[in-house]
Amino acid sequence: MNKVWINGKLVDIDKAKVSIFDRGFLYGDGVFETMRSYAGTVFKLDAHLNRLHISLDVLGIRPPCARKRLEDAVYRTLRANALKSAYIKLTVTRGEGRFGISHKDAFRPNTMIVAKDFEGYPAWMFLKGISAKVTGNRQNDLSVLSRVKSLNFLGYIMARFEAQDMGYDEAILANTKGHIAEAATSNIFLVRKGVLITPSLLAGILPGITRATVIGIARKLGLPVREKAVTHGELVSADEVFLTNSLAEVLPVTRVDGRCIGKGRPGDITKLLHISYQKEVIREVLR
Repeated sequence: MNKVWINGKLVDIDKAKVSIFDRGFLYGDGVFETMRSYAGTVFKLDAHLNRLHISLDVLGIRPPCARKRLEDAVYRTLRANALKSAYIKLTVTRGEGRFGISHKDAFRPNTMIVAKDFEGYPAWMFLKGISAKVTGNRQNDLSVLSRVKSLNFLGYIMARFEAQDMGYDEAILANTKGHIAEAATSNIFLVRKGVLITPSLLAGILPGITRATVIGIARKLGLPVREKAVTHGELVSADEVFLTNSLAEVLPVTRVDGRCIGKGRPGDITKLLHISYQKEVIREVLR
């Protein structure tokens, strides 16, 4: 990775800097999107930019530039780094300001795009599945931030640390009502008696781009889909569990809180949805 797009310019990575007075640095006052490109095409770029603008609107941060310019900037960054299969992170902060959270200065947003080579998660995760722990950290389903991909990520970081310190690969968070919400960096699905179940948006979850894609694929395949409140008991007694995000795609979970999920290996519906997701990627890349 040699070049970073920052505020309209491509610069060498060692020269890509923002002020220590940037509110993203000071207060986590900003939003981001994580995307993945395949063969030089960013999958669901429109959906990611839609969510970015919704998040900016919720936080009252003015868009840094025209949407088309952001789209072009993403591809400029890929080309500048000669990348085809890549991890891309687009970050927008409120910008530089005075100390104190109450100031309503006329901020100029800072925008950064970073891209690096990415070939996917380790193969063993899809062959064996990962383990997950429902942690003590709670997702605040009453907060508007639960549905915004903001730079305030400490709750997820601490949940991940807690799970990993106990020997698990990933953390799962419940909300204030005790219902299952999401994983540290993923949405969560379970399969029970052939029905695909996922926490509803009312659980205080991020409206994931991959989540929506998988729901759409499942319905096309004729699989029943339910978005509902999910209890801990339903989760650990599920036939299959998997996580979704833009980088992992569809990632099987075969152990939760030390209990085997189903037969302790990735389930048939999980594998079907992952294959179908990859076919969706190919269709979009080749269109």
